[in-house]
Amino acid sequence: MTARDKRTSLGAIFILIGVLFLLDNLGLLPWEIPYYFFTWQMVLVLIGVYQFLSGNARGGLFFIALGLIFWLPEYFNVRFKDYWPVVLIAVGVGFLIDKRKN
Repeated sequence: MTARDKRTSLGAIFILIGVLFLLDNLGLLPWEIPYYFFTWQMVLVLIGVYQFLSGNARGGLFFIALGLIFWLPEYFNVRFKDYWPVVLIAVGVGFLIDKRKN
């Protein structure tokens, strides 16, 4: 897949997500979709899934993790200050894991 094809696919995904957000805000969706599908955190997760499936595993995992980090406090009884050290650990592990062979 070329860079132009990736940009086109990503643009189409953003348009689709934007249309769904707009239809939901206007109450025009003919079916009920759970609220957690219409959050900016879920958009980050979807971008991560797209990146991961496009061959950019590191970028994909980053966006998925970022979306989940901001999503957790909203649905579970945790606060960001309780688990932010895990974020630091994950970043450190990301720096230590290098796919390049020296």
